[in-house]
Amino acid sequence: MDEDNSPLVKAEPGDDSDQQSDETESCIKDMLQEMQSKERVKRPQAATVPASIAPATAVPEQSTPQEHDENSFYNVHSDKPQSLKMCTGELDIVLEPKLAGPVYNAANLTLDRALLNRADMWHQVIVHHGNGCTRQKILEALFGSYSYCDFFPVAYRRHANADFFLLRMCSQVLLKMFEEGLQLKAGSMTLPISVRLGAARFHTGQIFPRQTITKAVQERCDNAAQYGDIAVLNLDSFAEHASLRELCVYLGNRAQFEVVCSAIAQAMDGNACISRLRLANNDISHMSLLAALKDTKLISLDLRGNRIKHPSSLRLLKDIPLVELYVEGNNLTDVPDYEKIIRSFFPNLLKLDSNLTQTVTTKAVRDDAEEEEEVEITSPGTVITEADLNPGAFQKYNITPHWHKVTVHHNGVCNKQDILDGLFHLLGKHAFYPCYYKTYSKQDEFLVQNCFEALLFLVKQKLKLPIPAYNTVLKLALAMNVAEASDTDVQPLRKLERFVNKRFKLGCLDLCSMQDELNECKVVDFCAKSPSTLAYMLEFAARKYGNSCLVLRLRNNDLRNCAALESLSKFYKLVSLDLRCNALSKISDLQGIPWNNITELFLDNNPLCGTMRSSVEYVRKVRQYFGMLQQLDGRTLLGNFTYCQNYLCTPEAYKFAESFVKHYFALFDSFQRGDLQELYHPKAQFSMTCDFDIERSGQQLDAQLDRQVSYAQHSRNLLQFKDSLDRAVSKLIVGNERIGYVLTSFPKTEFDFCSFRIDVPVFTPERVMITVHGRMHEDEVSALGQVSYIGFTRTWYLQPCGMGTNLFHDAIEYKIHNDMLHMYSMTVEGNDAFGGRNEATPVAENGMVSEGLFNLQCAVDSIVFPVQDTSMQSDDSDRENAMIVFKELTQLNRAWCKRCLEESSWNLKVALNIFLKLYESKRIPKIAFKDDIP
Repeated sequence: MDEDNSPLVKAEPGDDSDQQSDETESCIKDMLQEMQSKERVKRPQAATVPASIAPATAVPEQSTPQEHDENSFYNVHSDKPQSLKMCTGELDIVLEPKLAGPVYNAANLTLDRALLNRADMWHQVIVHHGNGCTRQKILEALFGSYSYCDFFPVAYRRHANADFFLLRMCSQVLLKMFEEGLQLKAGSMTLPISVRLGAARFHTGQIFPRQTITKAVQERCDNAAQYGDIAVLNLDSFAEHASLRELCVYLGNRAQFEVVCSAIAQAMDGNACISRLRLANNDISHMSLLAALKDTKLISLDLRGNRIKHPSSLRLLKDIPLVELYVEGNNLTDVPDYEKIIRSFFPNLLKLDSNLTQTVTTKAVRDDAEEEEEVEITSPGTVITEADLNPGAFQKYNITPHWHKVTVHHNGVCNKQDILDGLFHLLGKHAFYPCYYKTYSKQDEFLVQNCFEALLFLVKQKLKLPIPAYNTVLKLALAMNVAEASDTDVQPLRKLERFVNKRFKLGCLDLCSMQDELNECKVVDFCAKSPSTLAYMLEFAARKYGNSCLVLRLRNNDLRNCAALESLSKFYKLVSLDLRCNALSKISDLQGIPWNNITELFLDNNPLCGTMRSSVEYVRKVRQYFGMLQQLDGRTLLGNFTYCQNYLCTPEAYKFAESFVKHYFALFDSFQRGDLQELYHPKAQFSMTCDFDIERSGQQLDAQLDRQVSYAQHSRNLLQFKDSLDRAVSKLIVGNERIGYVLTSFPKTEFDFCSFRIDVPVFTPERVMITVHGRMHEDEVSALGQVSYIGFTRTWYLQPCGMGTNLFHDAIEYKIHNDMLHMYSMTVEGNDAFGGRNEATPVAENGMVSEGLFNLQCAVDSIVFPVQDTSMQSDDSDRENAMIVFKELTQLNRAWCKRCLEESSWNLKVALNIFLKLYESKRIPKIAFKDDIP
């Protein structure tokens, strides 16, 4: 489970957990266990899922046997039983493949409906992602596709090639999966799904999703005091509840939210003290279900941080006598006069978010002057000393809304900036906003609020603060609950939101050089490079501008990694990202960037650029994080695969060869490799040679030699068969069906398109010859952590076979008549497309490979590492913004975009008007919409 970067919901002044000293010892013990579980859940994981989507997957402090390995491959067709141990205490679920039905996939959609509807069976759903899609993306796609169905995924397990979970009594979801061809749309990807009906038997004592959710709600009600206030039923971030770790909870699903609403009504009916309900940060969108609470004594409802689109949907709750309502963080706040609309539904409403609704005064509108009012310290608070550093006991401050004081004892050694740098470096992953900072001769102090995770981390560090610049360690002191929170106090997150709003203009979110402007905040100290600070800013921007932001700029922020860029997946129209002039030192610093639609990226003037051995290595590694990239550092990449085209004939061959090579090798790398036989003529010929030294021996080479034998058995090296020409003839593969069989018998591979060198020596209407030099690696070897490349040279001879629509030409259909393949071994050092030649690098007798390397070096080196002027004028940036936005909106090519903008003096609004007039009058030629030629 990911650490939640969303803002902590601010509890009201009445929520005071310090007044619970008379609670029984058993309740305190239960509360501590619950909070410890929550703290473990929030630890960062390698594969991230938002708390609002996935259940907590906390790991117990004492290790327990694991039934699955997230780095292993899951064998869908295995007949071995598998016991799924429930970490929440329910009876284990045993998968029994031998007793189950067949495994259904896209090729087999005729399901057994009788077995599907059995209530005593668990059905297994397997999502094949090939390690190309995160758990977060899969769950978002699943819940997005089945938001109105009974959908309760149980026992979600992650593997390197496939994820699976169990369903019971969710036949509507399974039927929809079959209707959609057992395929799942996840962004631009389509993931295959397999279903095994009756994979396990249901027994009494196993997890029952509806009952589990109901019990979790009742537990929050019974222990309301431990969650903030005895009068508040606190279901904030409900999916993080410890008892829901084996159940994927997402309240944006109508069925799940219906169970929760029913449980809330039942719990409030049995507890007369509960009059306030907190449902913040749960992705709720179905308001009608909350109407079930109209007969309760509910007077306060917190719906912050959900997905309510329009205030009119709250009309369904008008029968609830609300006095307080909180709706910040929902899309409805973007609707003009949303407050007026909401007040019309609730005549007794006294407070809407932070504003009083009946008496309008100047204090109702917050401004910077009010936020800078001093907080009055009314209590010495509870001092946490070195002898009191118990993380378990510290959990009682988790939900308290009070201000806490942090004192830094520096004895005059360090100044304020040194201390802040040390704190932000130590607490970068946690929300931490020092307020009302005061400097003294021997110590500094400041106040914090809603920063529990950061304070807990300091407690675990024994309240010691390393200052690397001075090679010293400072002592800290905490005083908890020194002042009550007030609506007039500074709210750091509000300041960040206003900062983001100020920086957004014309489809561009400009967050360049943020630190200077953030330093102007007199009450709060921010750090622009802090991952938690930047993550919140981007999360807020995604909620508000995710559908309109085209350009994101993050220059000159001293960013050392991209851990804060997780929200990029929610910028649905983002096409350009600027990370220039930061401190990204290695390519792995880009980890944390999710799947995205970005086509233009700027990384120059980062230290990582100087670590690349070659331009092609730079492009290849960057494209691991930006799969749709077309421009890098202001230059257009060479085609979609950045390979060199050394064509020896007419330029018309470029597009033809690129389309053919792209399609052929994409099919070869996919699970649809068998479709390649349709590209061959029925009487086509295929021959291959290889020079693998399969006579070598050694235990470490056995596996590799076995794979090489699968190629060598088809080799027809004429020099080896000079005494037996019949054997040489028998090795010639004739016919498209036999060719397809041989190709599918080869191991699963992945071709390195960046290493390709393409030649088209013959290109006429009657015949085409294409030659490709390159390298590939085998997936099976890569999965074991090894690097083993195979070089190849492939030559196709194609001829037209008729007219029609096909993949390789506008009107003429081509078939492969002859295919020749040669394969050879390569070392890691000797296979780089730009690297120096060594003993393991093959060199053709005619020098073709060497010439290809030289041409590719000259072509790509000249475009990948341009030197950027760090004193770039703002006018250039504005013009660049206008170009990107105008191109995205009009779909014109870059030349025509520049022409329209120049004629309108780079005024985007005027240029758009010019475009509309020209388009309506049909004065724009079709060539203006064609892609730019690299």
